[in-house]
Amino acid sequence: MMLLIEHPSATCPECNEPLLYGTKKEASGWKVYYECSAQCGFEETVGRIPMSDVDHHDEVDRKAEEMGERYTDD
Repeated sequence: MMLLIEHPSATCPECNEPLLYGTKKEASGWKVYYECSAQCGFEETVGRIPMSDVDHHDEVDRKAEEMGERYTDD
């Protein structure tokens, strides 16, 4: 099971509710997922973070959060 974190400003493109994100560790890095907190059905893999791009897991969380900026109004 993946721990999901609420993004501070990203909203669902389907229903405008807050988005949650999580990462799944793979052999070469992490896969980044976003899904709707209201469970309207919106789920998307937004990208991958290679292990070579980070030194600490906090960096994985920061990069995963940055990937959600595409879902903000800013």
